[in-house]
Amino acid sequence: MSIGTYSLASGRDPESSYANSSTYEINDRSTPIPGLQESSHDEYTPTRVSTRESASIIFTTPTHRSASAGLSSKTRKALEKLYDRNYGARHCLVTSSAAYLVTVAHAVQRASKSDLLTLYEYCLGLDLRSFHVDSRRNMFYLSPHLHGIFDAGHWFLLPDTGTLRKVYDYVKDAVASRANSQSSKGTKHFWLEWNLNNKTPYTFILLPGAGCPRISCEIGGGVWEDHSYPYQGLPLLECHIAPPFAVINAGPKCTRDHINQITREYCSQQTSEFRKELEERLTLLCNTWALFKDAKKDAKDWEVEKIGKRKRDRDDEDIENLSRGSKRMTRSQARSAHDGTPKSDLPSNQVRDKPPPPGTRKRKLSPSLRGAALTDDAVFHLEKRQKRIDLRTRVRRWVTESTRASSLDPEPYA
Repeated sequence: MSIGTYSLASGRDPESSYANSSTYEINDRSTPIPGLQESSHDEYTPTRVSTRESASIIFTTPTHRSASAGLSSKTRKALEKLYDRNYGARHCLVTSSAAYLVTVAHAVQRASKSDLLTLYEYCLGLDLRSFHVDSRRNMFYLSPHLHGIFDAGHWFLLPDTGTLRKVYDYVKDAVASRANSQSSKGTKHFWLEWNLNNKTPYTFILLPGAGCPRISCEIGGGVWEDHSYPYQGLPLLECHIAPPFAVINAGPKCTRDHINQITREYCSQQTSEFRKELEERLTLLCNTWALFKDAKKDAKDWEVEKIGKRKRDRDDEDIENLSRGSKRMTRSQARSAHDGTPKSDLPSNQVRDKPPPPGTRKRKLSPSLRGAALTDDAVFHLEKRQKRIDLRTRVRRWVTESTRASSLDPEPYA
C-alpha cells in the first residue's frame, strides 16, 4: 500500500496517519499532485479543500524570526539557483525524484519558538537574533511523503563520525566562551566553518516504531530501484545543509534509549566494526544535543543581558541626538549673525522696550532649542517629543529586524 493513500486529515501532526501501519511504500513514480503549493513551513499539514483548487496542499505553520508567513519568491529562487549550481537541478534528497514532486523542508523547524532559536544562537556562537530559519543552509527538497514523516519525527539525517566530532567541539567551545564571558566567534565565522557550497554525506536513519517503508529511488533514465528496511543498499545522501542544523533536528528525535535498537536493526547483516562506528555516531549525536539542553538557562540569561544592553545603547543614542539639537542656533540668532549686529550688542533699552508687532503671537520654541535652562512647560513638551521620537525609532528598528534577509547566507540571493 502506498503512503500517499493515507489520510492526513487527523490533525496537525501527521504521525497519527501512520500509527497503525507497519509497512508502506514511499513511491514518487505516481502522477504528480495538481496544484501542489509549497512553502517553508516545517510541518506537513493535512490536506484541506481549497476554494480555488480542491486538490491543493498548503503548509500553514506559524513562523518565528522569518520574513513573512510564507517563503518569499526571492528565497525560493535563491534555493533553486543553489540546487542548479550544486546539484544540476532540484530533486528529493532521498528518492532523487523530479522537481515537480518536491517540497521545501527545514532542518531547524520553521515553527520553532523564540526561546529555542535563542538557544541555538547561544550554542552556535551566533549573534542574538541573527539566525533566520529560511537560510539556505537550513532548507532542502524532499518529496511530500518523506516530508510528512520527517516533520512527524520518524527519521533523521545522521552525519559521519568526523563531522559529528567537529560539531560537538564547535558547540562545546562556543558554550565555554559564553560561560567565560568571552566574545563569541560570531555569525561570519559560522559562514566560513560551514560553507554553503560544501556537501556533507548523511545516513538515512528511520526510528524504531515508524514502520518499515519501502523506498523507491530514481537512479536515472527512468529506472527506479527499491530499498527495503534497514536500507543497507541506500547510498549516502549528500546535502548542503549545515551539519549543526542536522544535529539540532536529529537530537530531539534520537534518545539514548534508541541507540541499541537502531544499531541492532541496522547492523543485523554488517560487521562488528560497522556496528561500533554507528553506535559511536549516535552517541556523539546525543552528547552534542545534551550540550544544547544543558545551556538553556544560560541562553535565557544571555538574551536578557543582550536586550538590556541594546536598550541602554538606544537610550544613549537618543540622548546624544537630543544634545546635538540643543546646540543649534535659533532663527533670531541666525538672523542677527547674518545682519552683522548681534542682538546682545544692541542697547538694552531697545531690546527691552521695543513692543512686538500688532497681531503677532509669541511662538513656542522647539524643546531642543531652549538650551540648558528649561521651563516646566518646556520639560513637558520635551517629554512628549522624546516619546514620539522613541516610538518612531522602535517601529523603524522593528521593521528592519522583522524583514531582514537570511542572515546566515553571506550572499542571500546569489
